[in-house]
Amino acid sequence: MKMLSNASIDEKKRKSVMSNRESARRSRMRRQKKVDDLINEKVELEKRLHEDNHKYVAKCKIFLVLESENEVLRAKKMELIQYLKYLNQILISFKETESNDSLQVYDPVQPVTASAMCKF
Repeated sequence: MKMLSNASIDEKKRKSVMSNRESARRSRMRRQKKVDDLINEKVELEKRLHEDNHKYVAKCKIFLVLESENEVLRAKKMELIQYLKYLNQILISFKETESNDSLQVYDPVQPVTASAMCKF
C-alpha cells in the first residue's frame, strides 16, 4: 500500500508540475501578446504622427500664403483710402470753386467716406 501512495504522490506531483508549466506557458503567451499589441500600437501611432506632421506642414504653408495675401490686401486698402481722400479733396475744391462763381449749379454728388467704401 505504501507503493500506491508514493505512486499517487508522484502522479500528483507530476500533474502539478505539468499544470505549472502550462500556466507559465500561458503567462508567457499573454505577456508576448501584450508586447506585440504595444508594438503594433506604437507603429500605428508613429504612422498617425507622421501623417499629422505632413498635414501640419501643409497647413503652415497655406497659412503663410494667406498671411502674405492679407498683407497685400491691407496695403491695397490703405491705397484706396488715400485715393478716396484725394477724390474728396477734389470734390471739395470743385464745390468751393463753384460756390465762388456767380452761377451756382446744384451738385448731387456727396463726398464719399473711406469707411463707407472700405469695410475689410
